[in-house]
Amino acid sequence: MGFAPKQTLRPQVANRLKIRHILSGPGEAVDQPARRARRGYRHARIDAWIGSAALSSAVFIWLIAIPAFGAARQAVHDGHVPMLWTHVAGGIVMLFAGAVALRIGLTREWFRWHKVAGYTYLSWGTIAAVSALIRSFDVGHSPGMATGVLAIVWLVFSAMAFRAVRNRRYDQHRDWMIRSYVAAWTFVFCRFWSRSAPDVLQPIESDMLWLAWVGPLLITEVLLQWSRGTRSASERR
Repeated sequence: MGFAPKQTLRPQVANRLKIRHILSGPGEAVDQPARRARRGYRHARIDAWIGSAALSSAVFIWLIAIPAFGAARQAVHDGHVPMLWTHVAGGIVMLFAGAVALRIGLTREWFRWHKVAGYTYLSWGTIAAVSALIRSFDVGHSPGMATGVLAIVWLVFSAMAFRAVRNRRYDQHRDWMIRSYVAAWTFVFCRFWSRSAPDVLQPIESDMLWLAWVGPLLITEVLLQWSRGTRSASERR
């Protein structure tokens, strides 16, 4: 189908390597391993961010989410235990599947699993978000407005990511997926903050819940748009 036979490719490749070696000189070939070592691991920053999110999610699941299934918590959640289990199970799968899908999409490694991880994230995340939205109407149990709006925000961000990838707008898909996962992870941040921060930093619970997810999303948006506001970005246009 237009490809050259292997027998003709091998001499061509060998000749190119010889020419490159002659032009570069012996010192350059020796310096290549050292140059790679100085360059370091190219996905270090991505793995640091996503690894931190996944690790904090694992701690949250172990210390906060899983105990919700225990008998000691059944009385607190009497009347909506099935809804609670649905929300917790969907959230657990969503947090880990989202981290995997985001890491694959940003690094392009093991890309054949990207669609599987992405659909897993969207499907289980939808279950978690819808159940949280339903539970948010019970204002006697939790501050419903903040959690309900967060669920809507996640659904909108995820729908925009799905629409972008369906239209082959992969750059937009990447940005919307980052926003979506940050929105999902802010629930982890909110729980840690409410249990560890001093009372002076969270005088009103509902205000703290708003700040816990609006703040990270605002920072994320600034980081996503930062390079697009540089002088070099305007010159490329």
